[in-house]
Amino acid sequence: MDEINLGFVATGARNSVYARNLRRQFGDRVRIAAVCDVDEGRALDFKRDYGQEDTRIYTDYGKLIEENEDLDGLLVAPPNHLHEEVAVMAMRRGMNLLLEKPLAHTAQSCMNIARAYTASESRVTMGFVLRYTPFYRTIMDMLMQGKVGRIVTLSADEVVGPVLSTAFLRTWRANADYSGDLLLEKCCHDLDLINAMVGVEPVRAAAFARRDHFLPQEGLGPRCPDCDIKDTCSYSTVLWAREVEWREDDGEYEYIDFDNDLCVYNDGNTNVDRQSNLIEYQDGILVHFNVTLGGPTTKRTISIVGTEGRIMGDFLENRILYYPMFDKPPEEIQIQHERSGHGGGDSVITRSFMESLENPDRVPEASFKDGLKSALLAFLCDRARDEGRFLPAVYLGELDSIRD
Repeated sequence: MDEINLGFVATGARNSVYARNLRRQFGDRVRIAAVCDVDEGRALDFKRDYGQEDTRIYTDYGKLIEENEDLDGLLVAPPNHLHEEVAVMAMRRGMNLLLEKPLAHTAQSCMNIARAYTASESRVTMGFVLRYTPFYRTIMDMLMQGKVGRIVTLSADEVVGPVLSTAFLRTWRANADYSGDLLLEKCCHDLDLINAMVGVEPVRAAAFARRDHFLPQEGLGPRCPDCDIKDTCSYSTVLWAREVEWREDDGEYEYIDFDNDLCVYNDGNTNVDRQSNLIEYQDGILVHFNVTLGGPTTKRTISIVGTEGRIMGDFLENRILYYPMFDKPPEEIQIQHERSGHGGGDSVITRSFMESLENPDRVPEASFKDGLKSALLAFLCDRARDEGRFLPAVYLGELDSIRD
């Protein structure tokens, strides 16, 4: 396949990152045939930055799909509540997708997409970019090599720094009806990694959450330039303009928007500020995962304890420590990666997607069913949170009818 014809639904941060990396990696082999965004001006900007002279512009994704059934691939990254309609429509035409995470914003929407997928011949790469990072690939390889023996506990967390926190406080993500809430939108690929690492199914889950910091506060805002604390507030775009050092490949570049300067405390956020999740898996594996908005910097850490050793990792520092048994000195692994966002994962996932379009037998590292499992686990944790009790993972029975 000499030339790859692609379509893009939505021209926001993620599809811009995908298009930028595709251009860097494949040049003119990538032909951006069609672009859709409800904001025609943004679609035209996307065409100017990444497309060709004959790139077709749409404001209706239904028309893009209907008029471009011969596309080699479609990259789908609108807000979460629109995933179902776009994905189902594309799957009914047999299109091959790079579908941004999460699968959808509700369990019902996820299952509707799953049924359409099962009835189709579409191939789907889920946008679980962390799966493609050298950091997590290294940990997965260590587990496959039996470095820790049988896993007994896994603890992981994500602290979300000021820049990324504003993506959940100033955009559509602030409304759980659109995003599906914090755990699903921000951490479905963390749950996917945990599922993959432990290698067995969840049995039951409980969760605890709070929303007590990002609440309305009198006297602040309504926009950063008008606010009395614009020079000291960590979320102030005025402060960012002076102090934030950003690059295209630092992983947070895509979320810096100096035009979106609404007050993070007074913008109608309905998501929780933080959530702690306890999950019991088969074989007695116990998992603890935390996510917290509003930390000093964005940081992921992980600790895996097994019968033969322990792995500790810091994603921000690209460092993994392996502790064997008998109190031997730890082995330190410093991860090297390409200069692209998400720890080098952004450039790897686009290459992987292109390979899947050229080779129908290639199995994606993050499959459709992986996306479905992580979303349903997030919904289970949120329901356990809301009901204040442990809940069994009964949804697993629904997965038997979904094709791999």
